[in-house]
Amino acid sequence: MRIDVRPSSARFVTRTEWLESRHCFSYGAHYDPGNVGFGTLVAHNDDVLEPGGGFADHPHRGVEIVTWMVSGALRHSDDHGGGSRIVQPGTVQRLRTGAGVVHSEVNASDNIARYIQMWLMPDDELPAAYDVAEVSAGEGGFALIASSTADAPISLCTKAALLAGHFRPGDTASLPPAAFVHLYVIDGAVLLGDVPLLAGDAARVIDCTDLEITVDGDSQLLVWVMESSVWRPQPH
Repeated sequence: MRIDVRPSSARFVTRTEWLESRHCFSYGAHYDPGNVGFGTLVAHNDDVLEPGGGFADHPHRGVEIVTWMVSGALRHSDDHGGGSRIVQPGTVQRLRTGAGVVHSEVNASDNIARYIQMWLMPDDELPAAYDVAEVSAGEGGFALIASSTADAPISLCTKAALLAGHFRPGDTASLPPAAFVHLYVIDGAVLLGDVPLLAGDAARVIDCTDLEITVDGDSQLLVWVMESSVWRPQPH
């Protein structure tokens, strides 16, 4: 088992008048050939939009985009079934871009909107489609949010699963065994084994087995569990 910790301070950051976006992987103008993805994840952005800010119509293709709302509200529109939807905490959305989708996302609240947006490489190129579901993070444990399995609130066409959990100080949880596990601390503080992680930190675990989390503070966590990779980790 190998654990690669990526602290918040090491992440790429894009700032504009209306956006602060912190990237786990190479994104946009930020490029590092050794950090283009992990497992099937190729983007993992922690975005904060100012009131009135957002992304006008723009295209995507060949990825699945999963958005987890943290605070505020986001108005999503697209040309492949998404129409115009308001996404708030307690909902998750998936945009399957297929051969091409044009969509927009803007802050739909009077306060900042914060969300985690994650892109995955699909196993198959299915037609473009949009889906949204009401979900809640697990309390004191992880809840299944999105997966290629039939029992998930949001379906994926890649062999991966997204878990979300809200934990209190003193709670413990175990990461699922898998070839690739990506843990992201949205808020709070945890110990991954004996490794401390704070808000904005991420851990990439290869060949994960018997790895326990101990929670130090009120914490929100997102975990991707993946069995295949779209890139080859560089040897250390």
